[in-house]
Amino acid sequence: MRVCRYYTFELEFLERAKLPRWKGNLIRGSLGYHLRRLYCVDDTRECQSCQMIFRCPFGYLFRTKSKGIVLRKIEGYAKPYVVKPPIDENTTYDSGHTISFSLVLFGDSVMFEYDVFRAVKEMCKFGLGIENGRGRLRLRRVLIENPFRGKREVLYEDDTFYDSKMSIRDSHLDMDIGKIFRLNFLTPFRLIKNGAIISEPSFRDLTRFMLRRYSAIRYQYIRDEVDFDIEGLLKRSEKVSIVSSNLQRRTFVYKNGKEEFLHGEITYHGRLNANLRKLLSFCTLSHVGKRASYGHGWFLVS
Repeated sequence: MRVCRYYTFELEFLERAKLPRWKGNLIRGSLGYHLRRLYCVDDTRECQSCQMIFRCPFGYLFRTKSKGIVLRKIEGYAKPYVVKPPIDENTTYDSGHTISFSLVLFGDSVMFEYDVFRAVKEMCKFGLGIENGRGRLRLRRVLIENPFRGKREVLYEDDTFYDSKMSIRDSHLDMDIGKIFRLNFLTPFRLIKNGAIISEPSFRDLTRFMLRRYSAIRYQYIRDEVDFDIEGLLKRSEKVSIVSSNLQRRTFVYKNGKEEFLHGEITYHGRLNANLRKLLSFCTLSHVGKRASYGHGWFLVS
C-alpha cells in the first residue's frame, strides 16, 4: 500500500533575498497563500462551509478536519502533508544561491501534487523573503525520493515533467536499528503533557505521540485501519530507556504569542520489534509533536 510521495524542490535565487533563520513557517505560509489564490472560488466563505473543500487543493491540504477517531478516543487533527525545511540558518541569499526543501504528501493527497508544483512556481515568481528582502527564484529541479531504499528520480527539470511512479510503501517502512539508537532532531519539537512541555521524553512518551500522528494520518488519508496493537506497543515501549540527552530549549515567537520547543539529540537503549521500527520510520516522514506540518519535529534515527 502506498503511504506517501516525498518531493524535494531545488530552487535558485534570481535576486538578493532575506529569509528568517527558521524557514518552515515562511515556506508553508507561501505555499498556502498561493494555493488559495490559485484555486479558491469564493474567498469570502470559510473553507468548512464550502462544498468544494474535498476537491480544492488549498481546502484539502490546509483546512480539512480529521475524519476519524485516533488513539484513546482523542479527536485527531492532522494535515496530509509535511514541509521539510532547509535546516541551515542562513538569512541572506544572493542571486545565484540555491535553496532546497522537501514536501511529503500522504495517501490520497497525492492527487494534488501538480497543484502544489504550480503553487511552488508561483512562489518563485512572486518571491520569497521577509520585510523588504523578498527575492524571486527559479525552480531548477524536483526530485522524488525514497530514503528507505536510497533512491531518487527526477520528476521535473528544465521546464519538463518526467514520469515517476516512485512512492514510499508500507513494505519500505523498516530500518536497521541497533539496541542503542539515537534520535537526532533536525528541527525543534514540542510534546505537551498535562499542559506542559515534556523536557526529556521517555520512549513511551515519544511512542504515544508517534502513534497519535500515525493513527490520524493513516485512518484519514491512507484510508486504512491502524495495523498495531496500540496498548501492546505502548507497553513494549516502556522497556526502552534513556541513555543520554542533550536537548535544549528554543523559543519561537508568533503573532499570537510564543512557544518553547526542544532541539538536539536523545539516545535510547532497548530492542525494538518490527512494529516499533515501522512507527519510527513513518514518523521520520510525518514528524512528531506540535506544528509538524510546518516542519517541526523532524528527526533521523542512527
